[in-house]
Order: sequence, then structure tokens, then C-alpha cells
Amino acid sequence: MEQSLEGTIFQQPQEPSLRRDMLYIVALVVQSRRLVATVTLVAAVTALLVSFIFMPNWYASTVNAVPPRRQTSGLESLTSGLSSALKDFGLAKVGKSSSETYSYSVILNSRRMKDTIIRLFRLHTIYRLDSTEWTDLRKEYDDHVFISNEADGNYLITVLHTDRYEAVRMAMKIYELGNYFADEIFQQEARISLGLLEKRLAQADSSLMVARDTLLKFARKYKLFAALDQARAAASAIADIRVKQYQQEMNVEIARGIYGDNAPETAYLRDLLRKANEQATRIESQPGLAGNFSIAEVGADIALEYMRLYADFEVFTKIKALLIPIIEQNRQDIYRRQPSLVLLDPPVPADKKERPKRSLIILGATLAAFLLSVAFVILRDRYYALRATYKELFDHMLKQSHC
Repeated sequence: MEQSLEGTIFQQPQEPSLRRDMLYIVALVVQSRRLVATVTLVAAVTALLVSFIFMPNWYASTVNAVPPRRQTSGLESLTSGLSSALKDFGLAKVGKSSSETYSYSVILNSRRMKDTIIRLFRLHTIYRLDSTEWTDLRKEYDDHVFISNEADGNYLITVLHTDRYEAVRMAMKIYELGNYFADEIFQQEARISLGLLEKRLAQADSSLMVARDTLLKFARKYKLFAALDQARAAASAIADIRVKQYQQEMNVEIARGIYGDNAPETAYLRDLLRKANEQATRIESQPGLAGNFSIAEVGADIALEYMRLYADFEVFTKIKALLIPIIEQNRQDIYRRQPSLVLLDPPVPADKKERPKRSLIILGATLAAFLLSVAFVILRDRYYALRATYKELFDHMLKQSHC
């Protein structure tokens, strides 16, 4: 008796058929069509009302701007041509050509920019958030303001706002503030460079006076008032390589003041200084520059001593000539006002809304409600079938216990 019952209740079904299952599901849906239709219709109407009542229209406005032709700053004036100058003394190409140290997207996406725009346009009223919740406000800002640096080098500033004319004003204000903040950074860099260069100029002036006095005393003592042509040529060559060393030392010091001691730009310039020092040591310690002797081994030779003193005088004379125009350029940079981004396409009011896509919202809500209602019908049918099976088993076991 128990074996026959187990055979009727726990008998394995036949191999499932996809076609039969699909027909069964369709039959269930048709049987519960009122429920499925009601849930789907309610979801569609709800999505329609919510999208039109609680979702305002957002309009987009875009600024297209390009960086101007970059003018050389004081630091770049010092570093330009250094690699080629070292190459003339036997050094191969070192490092890679440097580009701008940061992208303007850093300024346009800065926290200072976000907070300024949020305050100016009272965006907490647009985003419907408490004005003190700055973290949430900045997240909403990022969802409605987009900064992109295109492959061609131009910058796109796209702003979404519920008022199409406010979107234009907001995009234009971000562009203007970006130029203002970039100019502040440029002025700060110019002031740091100017202070370091003026300090170097004072040191060069002092060293030049000492070198001149020493050379005059030496010349008067030994009645040596004219250098040999060979000595003059050697002194000029030594002066050139020392100027490059001095120039690179200033590059490293300025880069440390602007970018920091561990910045990639500072490390790159420090590597150039090391190679320049190695080249200078090799030139002065090996014979061949002024003749068949080493410049470092002057000894008691009067001509060579005069050449060394004259080389020092040439070094500081050229350093002063190098620093004066760069200092003047830095002084001009402090008072110069040049936009970091030039307006190419101004923002215009949008003809059509950008958000929300109401048709997609309604379609998605309708489809989701239909699928959920179908899933509910299938699960409900499985639940009733399973409950009936276990109820029949329980009744059978109850009868067996009475017997």
C-alpha cells in the first residue's frame, strides 16, 4: 500500500517540454489576465503621473572653449634649450618633452568651483536639498554639470538646469570662473619664480664683483692684462657649461618651490642637473679643451691661473645677462591677464529638453510591472500546487495512523 502511494505521489514527471511549459504559463496569464492587466495599467499610469508631476524638464547648454597659444613663463625660459645645449657638449637626448603640468579640467572640476556655482545659483533649491548638505549638493552638481577635454584639445562645459536661460548663464559663469582661478594660479607661480630669480641675481652680482676684483689683483701682480686666444676660447667653453649648470640649479630650485621636492617635474630637472655636472667634471678633468692638459690641474702656471680667473668672471657675467631678461619677463607675467581658455562657441538656450526621457520611463515601468505580475501569477500557482501536494500526503499519513 505504501509503495503504491509513493509511486503516485513521488513519481518523477516525464521529461520537461519547453513548449508545454510555455503553453502552461500562457494559460496561467490568460486565466489571471485581469490581475496582470490591472497591475500593468496602474504602473503605467503611476509612471506617467510621476514623470509629468514630479520630474521637471532639464535643459542643456554647452560652452566650447580652446586653450590659447601658451606663452613661455620664467621657468620654461630657463629650461628651454637645455637639452640641446647639453647635447652640444656630448650628452645625448635626455628625458621627454614636457607639456602643461595640469589639465584645465582640474580647475573646472575643483571643489572651489562647485561650491562657488552652488552658492551663486542657489542650486540647493533646484536640486531640492538642504543647503548645508554639501556632500549631496556636490554629487547632484556632478550629475548635472559635465566637463570634458576632447581629443582635439578643446574643452566642453555642459550644464543642465530647469531653466534654459539659467543653464546658459551657469555655463558661461563656469567658463569665466575657470579663467579667473587659472589666472590666480599663474600669478602665484610667477611670484614664486620672481622671488627666487631676484635672489639668484643678487648672488650673481656679488660673485661677479668678487671675481672681477680677484682678476684685477692677479693681472696687476703678474702684469698679465691680455689672455691668449686659446685660453679665451677655453674660458668661454667652460663658462658656457657652468652657465648651464647654474641654469639647471635654478630650474631645480624653482621647480621645488612650485611643484614640491617629490614631483615628477622636479625629479626630471634634478636628473638633468646630475648629467650636466658629470659633463662639466669630465670636460674640466680631461685634457683636450685648451690643449694637452687638464683645466683642473692648474698648478703654478700663471697663464692657466689667469684663464681660470677669467673663466669665473665670464661665468657670472653671462649668468647676469641670462637672469635680467627672465626677471623682467616674470615681472610682466605678474601684471599680465591672459585667459586660460578662449571662448569658441558661446552657450545658447536649448530648443528641446535633455531630461527626463518620459517615454522610456513609462515603457520601462510598464514592462517591469507586466513581468512582475506574470512572475507573481507563476509563483502563486506553484505555491498552491505545492500546498495541495503536501496536504494530500498529510491526509494519507493521518489515515494510515488511524488504521
